[in-house]
Amino acid sequence: MQVDRDLDKVGVHCTIKDCNLLDFLPFICQGCQGQFCLEHKDEKEHKCPTPVVKIGGTTVTCDKCDNILPVPVNCLDKDILSMHLRKGCPKKTTVNQHKCSFCPKMESIKIVCPNCKNNFCIKHRFERDHKCKPRVNPPLQQTISPHLQNLLNQLRNSKPVKTNS
Repeated sequence: MQVDRDLDKVGVHCTIKDCNLLDFLPFICQGCQGQFCLEHKDEKEHKCPTPVVKIGGTTVTCDKCDNILPVPVNCLDKDILSMHLRKGCPKKTTVNQHKCSFCPKMESIKIVCPNCKNNFCIKHRFERDHKCKPRVNPPLQQTISPHLQNLLNQLRNSKPVKTNS
């Protein structure tokens, strides 16, 4: 009869092979995404390979990588940490540190004074806070090559050119 075959298409069979119950309102496991009947809906009943961390679980922080790891309700912190280490704990990411020129404090961002060109922390970033002494630039004659210096002197000593205006 055609009606009996159509009913098989409406429901879903329980994922447990020994059960295989046809269920019209199956439960979907949040961990393994399997579809189960009322009897096998709990993670313990169908032996879920990827159980979801329940509300009320705790967390533990790995000392090596600073990752926060969820600890399910019925597990121990040390078991979660050892499993994390076995899977391969990523190395801690380091942040560049910039030392203040005025005090021993370190900052993660570089703050350079536009006047004295030194690096400072947030507290000493303003000129008045670090008693800024501008860098003295050497005289122009010391930075120019002798050949260019001679050309400049010749230009200074030359007579101005008159233009017709």
